Amino acid sequence: MRIALVLAGSLLLGSVAAQETATPKPQEPAKASAAECMQQIQDLQQKAITDWRADRKQAAEAAKGPATGKPVKAMRMRPDFGPVTKMATRFAKQFAGSDDAVPFLMMVVQMSPDKTAQKASIEEMLKSHIDSPELAQMGGMLEYLPRMIDEDFAKSTTKRMLSSKNADVRGWALYATHKPAIEKADREGEDYAAAKKALLAACEDVEDQRLAKQMRGAIDLREKYGIGCVAPDIAGIDLDGVEFKLSDYKGKVIFLDFWGDW
Repeated sequence: MRIALVLAGSLLLGSVAAQETATPKPQEPAKASAAECMQQIQDLQQKAITDWRADRKQAAEAAKGPATGKPVKAMRMRPDFGPVTKMATRFAKQFAGSDDAVPFLMMVVQMSPDKTAQKASIEEMLKSHIDSPELAQMGGMLEYLPRMIDEDFAKSTTKRMLSSKNADVRGWALYATHKPAIEKADREGEDYAAAKKALLAACEDVEDQRLAKQMRGAIDLREKYGIGCVAPDIAGIDLDGVEFKLSDYKGKVIFLDFWGDW
């Protein structure tokens, strides 16, 4: 009898264990991908823009009505992207350690009115993502950094980007470094020659052909249209229907008035 009870208990425990093994454990909800998180931010950004436009339209309509003597609500010059940059900061921390964080850090730099937040995001990119192709997005902002943060930080950022293993990141830093010489240095001087040589070499190195075109364009602009260059021989028809060329007026002062109608 005792043996039968033991066997029955063993079978019961085995059945319970089998049931526990067969019952799947609840899974944790899957985390959103970087692309899904970016979509959330873009949706929030679009909502901020839509709300801002609606407020401006409402204010414009109110201004058309009769004066009430009541204070008029001040309008923002741009949408309120505070919630957007707050979400971007959160996602940047969520994807810290991978290059997926860079687009979120860039959004903080581009959209936050807080210099401290902008500077911190740039520092994080330079520290953790210096070799990332995504960092090339910073290139177009280098010339604005002196106003956004300060001159010293702009120079430091450019210098650190020059050490990147990514050719496009280095290319943008080279462009920012040598652009002043291309625009202002004596075309016959060593500074201009060195800047031109560096940018032409970078053009062969970068993968971003838009950047290469921009660097070559800066050189062409200086050498074809800069002070001291011969102007292109513009041809056209004047108001009286007479054909003319700019070279017809060589030696005279020319006033060109460019205008358009939209």
